[in-house]
Amino acid sequence: MSAAADTAANAAGRTVSRRSAGAWMEEARRRGLFRVGLPAPWGDGGGYAAIAATARALTLEAGDPTVGMAFAVRQLICRSFIAAHGSPAQKERWLPALASGDIIAVSLAVSEPDAGARPKLLKTRATKAQGGWRVSGRKAWVTNAPVAGLIVVIAIIGEEDGRKRFGAFLTPGDAPGLDIQAGADAGQHGRHCPVVLDDVFLPDDALLPVEGDAFAALALPFRTLEDSVGLSVQAAAFERLLRLVARAAPDDANGEIGALAGFAALMRQGAAVAAQALDVAAGRDGHDIATVVGVKNLLELALPRLEALPGGGAAGEEAQGLLKWFALWAGVARHARAAYQERLAAGVRAGD
Repeated sequence: MSAAADTAANAAGRTVSRRSAGAWMEEARRRGLFRVGLPAPWGDGGGYAAIAATARALTLEAGDPTVGMAFAVRQLICRSFIAAHGSPAQKERWLPALASGDIIAVSLAVSEPDAGARPKLLKTRATKAQGGWRVSGRKAWVTNAPVAGLIVVIAIIGEEDGRKRFGAFLTPGDAPGLDIQAGADAGQHGRHCPVVLDDVFLPDDALLPVEGDAFAALALPFRTLEDSVGLSVQAAAFERLLRLVARAAPDDANGEIGALAGFAALMRQGAAVAAQALDVAAGRDGHDIATVVGVKNLLELALPRLEALPGGGAAGEEAQGLLKWFALWAGVARHARAAYQERLAAGVRAGD
């Protein structure tokens, strides 16, 4: 864990400060946390485990998992898209401002209405133009889009043998023709909203120089990166929820509280293992999907038991907010977990 993350973790046991996610992101900037997980000379040289540890610490300190996820998604995009695949010029343009926090919010736009993130159904297209590309289409569920200074847009750039080929475009948040349809979420971090691109012109150097197809090389692995690092946020949110509900429970519930504390310890350890695996073996082979699946399923089993603790603690405003967040996150990640479980089942059947 970074020194900054350790400081946040030490504060986690104190009274939670009710600040907005945006205020917490400003606090992260002030503490220099946007350097976490980015390569030198821009960042601290840490990896995915450092991002996960800091996201966990922020979640505990803020008492709000949207803070941890907003931070984690931001750092993952900066690391896995720009630092890992950007050209030297792209790195020099974007990484100093991202590491310093001059650009606080970053988004990834992949999913589309009625298509999700299934590449066969995606329609957003980039058409070659003089000196660059013109991008048009609609994106959905874009995290942090209302306040994003940079959005990485996945768009079709051509077709080969009937198969769509995708590119990843570094798109400034104020690009002409970019419509952030935030509604009530305007100005909020950690929120999702649609994004419409209406003939947005992007210069040639906005396209990440990815070998092959950007969906397969970047967007697809990112789902598992987000799941692996996001486990630390979920584990921290479960711990916070357990503390809230346990305070209201009678003494005769101690046995169940202790059992749930054991679950929380396993989630925390599993989350750390999943994040560390990303650093041990870079790329998709480094994803520990068995641990990801194990923690997610343990969480699914533990949450109803926690909610059922006597004393009424689960009915409180903060507890209800956390339970709603868990329900939302479970829906977003359901398809990915099903795919992981199919892969694990194939290995079991094959005797691996």
